[in-house]
Amino acid sequence: MDFSELIAQVTRPDPPKELALQLLQRSREPALALQLFAAASKIRDETMGKTLWWSAGISSMMPCRVEPLCTYCTYFTVKSFPLDELVASVKAIEDLGIRHLHLSGGTDLAGYDNELCEAVNAIRDVSSIEIEINLGPSLTRNGVRRLKQLGVASITSSLETFNPEIFAKAKPGDSLDARKALIEMCQDEGMPVRSMILVGLGESEADRIDHLYWLLQFPRLYHLRFSRFMPYRGTSWEDHPRCSPWEVARLVAVARLLMPHVDLGLAAGNSPDDIPLWYAAGGGNQVLGASVSMRQGRVKAQPGETVIPVTDRVSLVSRMGHIEQFVRGLGRDIGSAAPQLR
Repeated sequence: MDFSELIAQVTRPDPPKELALQLLQRSREPALALQLFAAASKIRDETMGKTLWWSAGISSMMPCRVEPLCTYCTYFTVKSFPLDELVASVKAIEDLGIRHLHLSGGTDLAGYDNELCEAVNAIRDVSSIEIEINLGPSLTRNGVRRLKQLGVASITSSLETFNPEIFAKAKPGDSLDARKALIEMCQDEGMPVRSMILVGLGESEADRIDHLYWLLQFPRLYHLRFSRFMPYRGTSWEDHPRCSPWEVARLVAVARLLMPHVDLGLAAGNSPDDIPLWYAAGGGNQVLGASVSMRQGRVKAQPGETVIPVTDRVSLVSRMGHIEQFVRGLGRDIGSAAPQLR
């Protein structure tokens, strides 16, 4: 089949999975990938518009209580984010003009319902900022309902990899089934859903397409992020190869054809340098402009960053100026307003 016809077939409603896999495989060839990227970007512009928008993140919210810990990760959390410092961080984020926030970090399979509701209540006492929650499968159905009543915009359940053997190797104390169940639960409860695909753990291209097709069944999925695997010293994955941005871009482009209305974002393992290729491949409109976490000692600004002290041990790191430069180079603007979730 001609490649342009293959793109047209996958763009139609309910395309066969085999065609989507063929599209991903053939897009390894740069000349064909450029055709795919052009089609994906056109769909993105028509369905989501051309204005990007800011988000910010606060990590290290709750302790990681999975045992054993994830074998590829060095960012596990050992204590909760104090509520007074959480509130101060939210105010600092709002001072940057950002109106959208996601809270992440730490998983407990027994549930973090009460802790998360307490954190959201503390924020709501001082701010109406839009809040997303991302703590893995750490919520019960009652917790989802309570967060919905508190006006939380969405809940994230990142499957990371759809291959159960790789998941068990990378996250031996976690549960793929529990992460799937949380997405299903949010769908049942009318709660918008975010998820994430970690590209480059060793999964096949067929695994990646299976992952996308499983997510397609959830109309409440409004945001899907893509993480580019980064090996860290001291982990059992330190010799595993770094994922190429080309792998992420091609998968984003196929996802855009399958999910025209879903915001396809970048997650951990990417940097501002990845923005142009991601956007050219049909990436979405949300960009992470600033992030907060608890660290010992003063945070040193990297090139393109501005560090804003929040408390003695909490800093807000802004990359907004750096990212704005990249986005202007794409002929686009960034606004502060998040889109209305479905």
